[in-house]
Amino acid sequence: MGVVPDAADPIQAELGERKLQWVEQHSPVLRRLAAGRLADGALRGKRVSVVVHLEAKTAYLALVLARAGAEVTVSGSNPFTTQDAVCAALVRRGLKVFASHGCSPAEFEAQLLANIETAPQVIVDDGAELVARLLRRRGDLAAGLLGVTEETTTGVTRLRALEAEGLLEFPAIAANDAALKHLFDNRYGTGQSTLEAILNLTNLLLAGRRVVLVGYGWCGRGLARAASGLGARVTVCELDPVKALEAHCDGYAVRPLLEACRVGDLFITATGATGVLGGPHFAAMRDGAIVANAGHSSEEIELEALAKLAVRTEKPRAHIEAFVRSDGVRIYLLAGGELVNIAAADGHPVEIMDLSFSVQALAAHRIATHGRELGRGLQAFPPELDREIAAARLSKT
Repeated sequence: MGVVPDAADPIQAELGERKLQWVEQHSPVLRRLAAGRLADGALRGKRVSVVVHLEAKTAYLALVLARAGAEVTVSGSNPFTTQDAVCAALVRRGLKVFASHGCSPAEFEAQLLANIETAPQVIVDDGAELVARLLRRRGDLAAGLLGVTEETTTGVTRLRALEAEGLLEFPAIAANDAALKHLFDNRYGTGQSTLEAILNLTNLLLAGRRVVLVGYGWCGRGLARAASGLGARVTVCELDPVKALEAHCDGYAVRPLLEACRVGDLFITATGATGVLGGPHFAAMRDGAIVANAGHSSEEIELEALAKLAVRTEKPRAHIEAFVRSDGVRIYLLAGGELVNIAAADGHPVEIMDLSFSVQALAAHRIATHGRELGRGLQAFPPELDREIAAARLSKT
């Protein structure tokens, strides 16, 4: 069915099945939507491509869309967050899967291009990874694309750039901007799952630790709240003066990044930008500094600059690499700079992704129902659908 290592391995597939079953049991909103609105036939026969961090919660979204009658093809938005067991379970369920954990950049590109060759009509995207490639590499397929729904801040930013170039001839729903996405996924999901991953990897105490958060968007807000609640001393580094002032009024120290590097113990990037932490920052860090990424990709951290600064590296624990400077200072990088909560753990809590993927499912359903009648370019997720999801979730509390 697709590019999946050991897809026929019954042990892998069974492990993936157990993960899928756990997610389904704890996703009451998606189950309700699958039995209701999504069962109206709008998705039947539609070719839907799902390109999101490929673990069990994403797989369940793909299954919900498939049960609604869609012809679903799945790829990962990052090879280091793809779980092969989940891929194997999806293949067993009959879905097309082009994904594998830890594949090379060339293999990752080939997987996404193979997904594109299915000529999707609806794209559920993360970071605009698929739609950008479709427009750049197979622009002829854009005519058959009914629309795209985007999961991330980074992806919405990229879609705006594509729109400015006049390339968005189809509707692009900014699912990330939905209240049930950024207020919960980015804030509560990132806050909990990132710190859980860091603490599990390091087995260190957070209370009293000087935590430096780079970025104070919704993810940064959630991280600051969670870290502070566990007793950390939080410093925020934010270029936008309005957000920086908000962080100050929320009770956190606000400092320039280079200054914070001289005193911080744990650094977490959450900007969605590239090259946030570079050579001068690593040179200023103290012995034992820990660096983790909660943003879109490892590009937030200049890994080459960190490697260039080191005279040697060590691997003291799983998913931790120590870069040792010539002065003996060790800087610990978690999960290779990839999204620490997914690359080295299971990502956001199931109940959080039940909300986020309900947004994506309804956005995909809206595109399948109305198609290009929605108009071209970026558009908001309807607030009445936000309220529908929230009401459904509250009914289960």
